[in-house]
Amino acid sequence: MADVMARSSASVVKRRSRLGIPSRFAMRRYVLFTLLVTPAFLLRLVTAAYPIIQTIRYSFTNFSLLKGTNEYVGLQNYVDITQNYGVKGALSFTILYVLASTVIELGVGLLIAQLLNANFRGRTFARTINLIPWAIPTIVAGYSFRWLLDDQFGLIPVWYQDLMGKNLIIFIDPILSRWAVILVHVWKDAPFMAVVFLAGMQGVPLDLYEAAKVDGASSWQRFRHITLPLIKPLVITMALFRIVWSLAGFDLVFGLTAGGPGVATSVLALQVFREGILFFKFGFASAISVILLLLVAFVGIVALVLFRRADVSY
Repeated sequence: MADVMARSSASVVKRRSRLGIPSRFAMRRYVLFTLLVTPAFLLRLVTAAYPIIQTIRYSFTNFSLLKGTNEYVGLQNYVDITQNYGVKGALSFTILYVLASTVIELGVGLLIAQLLNANFRGRTFARTINLIPWAIPTIVAGYSFRWLLDDQFGLIPVWYQDLMGKNLIIFIDPILSRWAVILVHVWKDAPFMAVVFLAGMQGVPLDLYEAAKVDGASSWQRFRHITLPLIKPLVITMALFRIVWSLAGFDLVFGLTAGGPGVATSVLALQVFREGILFFKFGFASAISVILLLLVAFVGIVALVLFRRADVSY
């Protein structure tokens, strides 16, 4: 009789699961999960959603501590953005800075990861040395390269003058200043990309490489047709993170060029800092922040679409 009851109850549980009805144990786990997650979710909602809502609200006002104003002005701040030379220059360089640095970092990171993934003597030491640029605080790296690239005291211009017989003045040339910011950014963050890509490469089954070797595939062919497709989701994820971090950060630019010459190397995040913190124009700074938020949201949506298409199976 007991066996019959047990079999009948088991069949009921199986029938419930087939019908999509959660069991009591599953309901308890769901309730426990909800209770544990809800406080963290509410805290995150308050600390993230409230500032965003307030920023959007301030973007429609002329809130300024210097003038003591806080009146609704509609879309006037956004109209002023289209006529502001500094913001337009910062927007154009932000796009160039983010795209160029991200693409170069991905390429350099993949190259370093491929080299560090090989078997050679001193590989552990090389992997450790690789992380040193990334471990340096960004603002420190910016100020350090400002001195290294200084046309009077910097080592690099002095060496260039000794070798070429010409002066190298970087920080008064808009093009050279922009490339200096981009390349220093690559020097700083490409090692981190390499470490992440190296972790992904080590997860690729060795059987695939051995089979490709038997078929006569070269090192480049193995990388192109095996390594790169299998770590594609990781590459997309890191590209998303790098774009978002580059859009939100301004410490490297602040330390290296302070946005100069003029606004040639200014970025949107630096403009928010200037307008809000230095000039106390919180309404105008909030409008710039909303544009920056829309750029980040657009990048996130595009990255999610690409990530869903990058389905990888071994």
